[in-house]
Amino acid sequence: MKNMRFVILGHLMKREDLKMFFPLGRYLPLKLMEGVTSLLPAKKSFSPVSHFKIFDKAEGWIVGLALTPKQMMNLPKEKVREKILQAVLFSQEKLGAEILMLGALTAPLTSAGKWLVENPEVKLSINTGNTYTVAISIEAAEKAAGLAGLNISKVEIAIVGAAGVIGEAITKYFNQKNVNLILVERSEEKFERLKPVLRGKRYKLTCNLKEIINADIVITATCHPEALIRPEFLKKNAIVIDVAEPSDVPSNIEEVRPDVISIDGGRVKWKNIDVGMNLGVPKNVGFACMTDVILQSLEERRENYVGSVNLNHVKETIEWGKKHALTLADFTCFNKTIPLEKFKRI
Repeated sequence: MKNMRFVILGHLMKREDLKMFFPLGRYLPLKLMEGVTSLLPAKKSFSPVSHFKIFDKAEGWIVGLALTPKQMMNLPKEKVREKILQAVLFSQEKLGAEILMLGALTAPLTSAGKWLVENPEVKLSINTGNTYTVAISIEAAEKAAGLAGLNISKVEIAIVGAAGVIGEAITKYFNQKNVNLILVERSEEKFERLKPVLRGKRYKLTCNLKEIINADIVITATCHPEALIRPEFLKKNAIVIDVAEPSDVPSNIEEVRPDVISIDGGRVKWKNIDVGMNLGVPKNVGFACMTDVILQSLEERRENYVGSVNLNHVKETIEWGKKHALTLADFTCFNKTIPLEKFKRI
C-alpha cells in the first residue's frame, strides 16, 4: 500500500535565516535580502528543504517560504497569500502531497486554512496543526500546575490571544472546567466570536495586556512577529506556557525574572522521528503542529482540519499520540532544560 504523503509548510523564523536562501548570504546585508525576497515572484518564493519518512508508513516534506515573520505580517496580505497558494499547489502537483500542514504564520494568514479550502485549485487536505497544539498546551499547563502544587480550580489563568484559533479552544476547555480566566485580546471586536461559547462568570475580558499581572499561569498563543510579554507584566512566580511561534516571551526572561518559569509550548517528545533538518529544538523533540499532521498521515485520515478547533477532535489526537508513542516533551525554556526543583513554590 502506498504511503500517505504530506507537506509541512513553514517560513523563516528570524531575520538572520535569510542567509540560508542566498549562496553568498553571509556576505550580503540583511536589508538587501529582505528586499529581494519580498519581490520574488510567488512561484519562486519557496523551496523544499527536507524529505523524510515516518516509521515507513508516511512520507513527508518540509517546504519553506523565503519570508521572515515580520515580512509575513507586514507585506500586503494578498501578496503573502499568493506565495502560500503557489507553495500549496507545488506540494499538491509536484510532490503528490495528500495533506498539507500550515506552519507558524501561514495558518492565521489563510484564515486558519479556510481560505485555501475554499480555493477550487486546492485538492489536498489542509491541516492547521492547531488541534494537537491545543492538546499539548493544555497538558503542559496542567502538568506545570501540578508540579508547582497549584490547584487549577483556584488559580487564575491568563490566555493571551484568547480569541485566536488556539486560544479559543484552550479558553473553551478551561472555561468548561470552571477555571478563573483572564482573557486578553487586542480589541473588543475580537471578543465577539468568543462570547457566545463562554459559560458562567469566572472570566474577565480585557484588551490591557498588563492585567496578566494577576495570573498564576499565562498561556500565550498569538501570531505576533515579536515578543509581546514584557517581564514586568508577570506576577511573582508566574508560569508561562509560550505556545506562540515566534515566541511571545523575550529570550532573556530567565535572566531578568528568575522567579518566573517560562515553558516552550507546543513541544512533543519524538521517538524514532527524523525530519532531516535542524528544527532549532532539542534532540528527539518536535513541534505539536508538525506532530498533528504526522498523526493524521499515520492514521490515513483525509480530512480538512481548519478554522475553529473541535474539542472532540482534540481528544482524538491525544489518543493518536498515545497510540504512536508521541507525548508531551520535557519542559524547556528557550531549549534549556528546566530543573524540576524550580517548580517548588516558596
